[in-house]
Amino acid sequence: MKTNLNWFIGQLNLKNIGFLLLASLLVITGCKKKDISNDSGGNFTYSDPLCFAAVEDSATIGMKRYGYGELNPIPNIEYSYDKVEWRTFTAESTVITLENTGDKVYFRGNNPLGLNVNLEENNSFIRFETNEKKTAVSGNLMSLIDPTCRVTKVPDYCFYDLFNGANITTPPELPATILGKSCYGGLFSCCRYLETAPELPATKMEEGCYGSMFLYCTNLKTPPILPATILAYGCYNSMFDSSGILEAPELPATTLADGCYANMFYYCKYLTTAPELPATTLAPSCYSSMFESCYNLTAAPELPATTLANYCYQYMFNGCDGLTTTPELPATTLADYCYREMFSGCLGLTTVSELPATTLAKNCYEKMFFSCENITTAPAILPATILTEHCYDNMFCHCVKLETAPELTATALVDRCYFMMFEYCESLNSIKIRLTEWGDDYDTFLWLEGVSSNGTFYCPTTLPLEYGIDRIPYGWTIVPLY
Repeated sequence: MKTNLNWFIGQLNLKNIGFLLLASLLVITGCKKKDISNDSGGNFTYSDPLCFAAVEDSATIGMKRYGYGELNPIPNIEYSYDKVEWRTFTAESTVITLENTGDKVYFRGNNPLGLNVNLEENNSFIRFETNEKKTAVSGNLMSLIDPTCRVTKVPDYCFYDLFNGANITTPPELPATILGKSCYGGLFSCCRYLETAPELPATKMEEGCYGSMFLYCTNLKTPPILPATILAYGCYNSMFDSSGILEAPELPATTLADGCYANMFYYCKYLTTAPELPATTLAPSCYSSMFESCYNLTAAPELPATTLANYCYQYMFNGCDGLTTTPELPATTLADYCYREMFSGCLGLTTVSELPATTLAKNCYEKMFFSCENITTAPAILPATILTEHCYDNMFCHCVKLETAPELTATALVDRCYFMMFEYCESLNSIKIRLTEWGDDYDTFLWLEGVSSNGTFYCPTTLPLEYGIDRIPYGWTIVPLY
């Protein structure tokens, strides 16, 4: 028997209020069934739950657990076909089939602590699973935390990997402004059919909050706006790694954090221009591998920073074959590994900007231009007079078109400072050094192996004339400097 609620409302008057209350109770209790409710959160009109819509017939939606531990607690999730009757959705057992294109199913939950409460402890998390049929996602993702969608804070790890590998074409809304640690980590990773990105309004980042969010989203062409000015450890790490984006979003932050942009655009093979990077004070690994293997990138951004940090530019443009010149690097005091392999394998580079640093650090220039086979012009001078261990290790190794080495102004060697520095620079025929004595063989190990058979070696008269691949190349002319 279906109760006619409109009839009861029409009979409302002061004499039959008690009858109306009794009838209303019958309406509410009468539609209750096992695992079904019509609770819509008090007086709030529930209208924006997470929704899956079939783009192809026979699309399925389920949920599986990944990792090594147990889900604790198991998330409280319900599903509905009409947003009126809600049934219990159990991870790893409930599978929904949308038989016809256009069919929809909605999801909501009451999980104020998030979907993956103990991920950090038990290394276990859940994610939606779809078959090979495409689905479109819409609605408010926050409905999985709060069925009223009023919550604005995302708990730690809440949606970690939630849609990883799902065959979805559109994303849900992500309206939250307060983020948690790794809350969106890997959210759309490997969603190869995803064509649009959601808005990301948060202005303050948390650790790993967007890490790998669009990893391998090969059909995503336009990135979302990223308005945040307060960054956190690894907040954008690998965010667009191997995606299909055609342009980078603006990155307005001037205060950076450890690893904040690391791998952000790794192997974005369609990216041709880079965003401005206005920060003048860097953080450890902040730009590490940021544009690595973006082989269609034609120009590097300006890099105005004068205060560096360990690993800050490591691998930043490694393999960017489209670059022909390097940006100015104005810092005069370096940090450990700061330029390590920064332009390694950039086959399009022909000229290198001056390197004014006078205070070096461990491995600071290691393999900076390794295998840049078309460099013809290096900096005129490397002005630092005091070296550090491995500072120029492999710096120009395999730069086969380089003919003249930068002037090396240091007078004394340290541990492996020139280690393989110009190895296999087969066109190199001129080098000027200020050394007054040789050090350990490893300090200059193979540093001039494979260079031109004829060349000019400029050095002080006090330097002992020792020959070989670890010293002065055989057949070269010695020209004393003083």
